[in-house]
Amino acid sequence: MVKSLKLLFFLLLLGPGYSFAQTNRVTGKVTGPDNQGLPGVNIQVSGTTTGTSTDVSGNFSLNAASNASLVFSNIGYVSQTIPVNGRSVINVQMAENQKTLSEVVVVGYGTQRKTDVTGALTAISTKEFAQQPVTRLDQVLQGRAAGVQVTQTNGAPGGDARIRIRGANSVLGNNNPLYIVDGFVGADFNFVNPNDIETIQILKDAASTSIYGSRGANGVVIITTKKGARGLKVNYEGQYGISENIKRYDVLPAGEFAEIVNARATATGSNLPFTADQIAQFRQNGGTDWQSLVFRTGTGQQHQVTLSGGGEKTTFLISGNYLNQNGIVNNSGFKRYILRTNLNTQINNDLSFRINLWGTRSQNHNTLDGGAIVQALAWAPTTPAYGSDGQPTFTDPIGSVFRNPLDFLYDQSIDANRSSINLNGGLNYKLPIKGFSVDLQYAVNYLNAQNLNFTGKRLSNNVPNASRYSSEQITLQNTNTLNYDLKVGDHSINAVAVLETQQFTDRNFNASASGLRFPQLGYNNIGGNTAATVSSGYQKWTLLSLLGRVNYSYKDKYLLTAAVRRDGSSKFSEANRHSVFPSLALGWRLSEEEFIKNLGVFSNLKLRGSWGMTGSQAINPYATLSTYGTTNVAFNNSAATAGVILGNPGNPDLKWETTRQVDVGLEMEFWNGRLRIEADYFKKNTTDLLLNVAIPSYAGGGTQYRNVGEIENKGFEFSIGGTPIDKGGIRWETNLNFSTLQNRVISLGNLPRLGTGTGVGAGMSTTNEFMLMPGEPLGSYWGLRYLGTFKPNEADLAARFGRVPGDPHYEDLNGDNTITTDDFQIIGRAFPKATGGWNNTVSYKGLTLNVFFNGVFGVDKLNYTRAAALSGSGDARQFILSEIRDYYRPGNETSDIPAFTRTYQPFTQSSRFLESGSFVRLKNVSLSYNVPNSFLRNKANIRVFVSATNLLTFTDYKGPDPESARVGSGTDTAIGIDYGSYPNSKTYTFGLNLGF
Repeated sequence: MVKSLKLLFFLLLLGPGYSFAQTNRVTGKVTGPDNQGLPGVNIQVSGTTTGTSTDVSGNFSLNAASNASLVFSNIGYVSQTIPVNGRSVINVQMAENQKTLSEVVVVGYGTQRKTDVTGALTAISTKEFAQQPVTRLDQVLQGRAAGVQVTQTNGAPGGDARIRIRGANSVLGNNNPLYIVDGFVGADFNFVNPNDIETIQILKDAASTSIYGSRGANGVVIITTKKGARGLKVNYEGQYGISENIKRYDVLPAGEFAEIVNARATATGSNLPFTADQIAQFRQNGGTDWQSLVFRTGTGQQHQVTLSGGGEKTTFLISGNYLNQNGIVNNSGFKRYILRTNLNTQINNDLSFRINLWGTRSQNHNTLDGGAIVQALAWAPTTPAYGSDGQPTFTDPIGSVFRNPLDFLYDQSIDANRSSINLNGGLNYKLPIKGFSVDLQYAVNYLNAQNLNFTGKRLSNNVPNASRYSSEQITLQNTNTLNYDLKVGDHSINAVAVLETQQFTDRNFNASASGLRFPQLGYNNIGGNTAATVSSGYQKWTLLSLLGRVNYSYKDKYLLTAAVRRDGSSKFSEANRHSVFPSLALGWRLSEEEFIKNLGVFSNLKLRGSWGMTGSQAINPYATLSTYGTTNVAFNNSAATAGVILGNPGNPDLKWETTRQVDVGLEMEFWNGRLRIEADYFKKNTTDLLLNVAIPSYAGGGTQYRNVGEIENKGFEFSIGGTPIDKGGIRWETNLNFSTLQNRVISLGNLPRLGTGTGVGAGMSTTNEFMLMPGEPLGSYWGLRYLGTFKPNEADLAARFGRVPGDPHYEDLNGDNTITTDDFQIIGRAFPKATGGWNNTVSYKGLTLNVFFNGVFGVDKLNYTRAAALSGSGDARQFILSEIRDYYRPGNETSDIPAFTRTYQPFTQSSRFLESGSFVRLKNVSLSYNVPNSFLRNKANIRVFVSATNLLTFTDYKGPDPESARVGSGTDTAIGIDYGSYPNSKTYTFGLNLGF
């Protein structure tokens, strides 16, 4: 091992200068404004092809003539040319160039100077999250870009996240943005390793996203991964984290719980469940803390090794990442493996070749179900966790009617495994015609998804069952791009034309069985059973696209961008298969006007405006066709015969959902970029909204997809950033963003309203929990208005409803003295009105402190978890939460917590359990230290860090986490319900970064 390390160090020292042996050996170090070494700085011997780049510590070594000059350059820094003058050691400190830090950004099918961009685009630098222990892309995006809302709805490791750019446009479709990774359209953000990211660009307005046509309505996130550089570099980063609950519900101790149960029994004329001696024993010895049995201290570790290098023409990067997280809920966890290779070669001056290959394997275990969390607040603390046989207690005589919380942890397995491989390669050739170049790219993505479920004897009432779902998805993409650049005098034109094709195929198979004869084998052997069902499926769609864009600039101050894309999708019938999505954007760089320059205030001032159209294919590939189903029918008392019946009717007239968006923006920079301000106003309307409309029974029944309705999203976005302090070795960089959003349904066609539900509140919801209505936003809660309890002076009013003082009082909308679904109304809104984030990085010498806040405002959450534990009805028969101490009784008639009466009838689907979900969260605090390079004799660099995630949460929400919810990211019509949702955790992380 020691010999191998010595050999590695020898190669590292030898590699950078091996091919450049000339007259004199020149070594040195390149540092930045903070005196820390700068990696990746290019050093070129002026007038030659000889050059090298600095290692991770900023050190370099090369051979150069004594009378030569060295050119030092790096993106974001002012280039310097320094004569050698016979020296053997040259140290250089580079100054940041604020204008070039964001000079070139990636846009759809190309790049553009940031100053020339006419659309609403946000670039996220890797510096903004470099100090934070992020493991997924959603953690990178959260709180860092105005208009981008990221909600970690499932706090489990590898859990679901809802990402929305400027609201939600579709009812049926997925409102997630489109992800582009190294040119591959439609990538899965869960398979992106943040440590591999070089740049992130978020396209928000239609002028930016219309280039992606039928899939750009929800915004676009463009990710470029890291590439290799000359020389040889090896980097290792390791992290270890400890996680715990942010907060737990405050429940009654066993003795007090027993007293409350007896008090309720006395008030309702029932037998007392507990004797005085039992209560005394519970007070002395305590009871079962179910939350402690369900939750634990979670742990996690992440390791990454990156090897990069190359010569003048060919560079490579290889990275391997391993993530293993044990969740804060027992027997839950997530594992992920990622291997990535990027290869780039310049074959000659005109021809270059690239190839990217990455593979991912992820494994989720028991991270989706909330049964254990719900039952931990339903089982009585007076019931022991285990019986005399050592097994979990089977039934609860006092509390829940369901199984033991431990059974939900250990008598079932819910596994989701994903394996993906993506191969993406391309050629770029500069044509003999000046200004023209062509780029050819081919990509194939393979995904194998496995959903594996098993329920044992205890949870299934001695009928163990299991299921296996397997899906194989293949996506093929070909992108052919023709670029043209022309600059004549004050005129500059960049044009791009693209022909792109994409094909998606999915083959799936599902098998489920009950009455397993060998349940100990779980889902690995479902052949031995008493009943089984088997099904399979297939779907395929193709997309053919033609697009073009022209960027025009006059004197670098008058800007115009025009784009158009024509998509043809196999999802639609021939008459509606094609659609065109145009856009137009204008920009005026006022800072280039003399009357602005003379003010001496702005280093950049730009006014921009845009209009454009994008679309959505929010239907399955065969929605235009009528479906058929299978059934079994018995004729003349004979055995059942398999048959075919007509299913839902198709609609050949279906067409794209279309979103039209206008945007007006202002960008300002002061003091050469020391202070940056950007503001936008946007409004977008989605028409031809796709809805699933019920067909009357006389017309055949069922449902049918139709284009009806309209949704509107509008709001303001504001961001401010800069460097308030950069003096005496102290540097403070800060970025603050805030955005508002007003989402509302404009029309549902001829429908006055349309109910949508989740199914998570089974037994507590009497009808759909959400209602789509014109004038109201998506995610509007549908329920009863809770008016508190009937007070003593309202005895006559209570009697009309068959109630007594102390019973719950709900608003009777129609005045019929009966509470029914006719009294339901909009009681709250799950769509946030505003979001924001504030990121701060302070550095001094080798120390760096990062403090990051994010917040969500103007949002409601329906807390069914609290409702189940505080209703004393249904599946949870008793009151568990400590809030019940304040229940209505003589001497406490002002309480709005209902009394114990025989006429007590609660409705959980009401404003009583609707709470504010707004919060401000200290998302991250990190402190890192770069060990002086002299510690390892300038042959390596070391960075150690400690970080706390979700350290503080400021909220009025009574649950453990205002961010998590039981409903996933696939819908925006039914969101925000907390019913046993897996909460986000507070995590402390320790890490080490070692580079050679």
